[in-house]
Amino acid sequence: MTTQRTPCETFSRSMGYIRPVKNFNIGKYAEFCERKTFTEANSLTAGARHSELLKMAA
Repeated sequence: MTTQRTPCETFSRSMGYIRPVKNFNIGKYAEFCERKTFTEANSLTAGARHSELLKMAA
């Protein structure tokens, strides 16, 4: 018995609307690929680094 995969469709907010990525034009798709993904761990370390810089500046 073989397992079949169901295709997954990716959506993104573009120009205020939620749209499927497969419908993006070339320029919008290139912009989508350049985006950085938010991760909570990165934001917390960035906040800690900001605090350190403020202490050094004082």
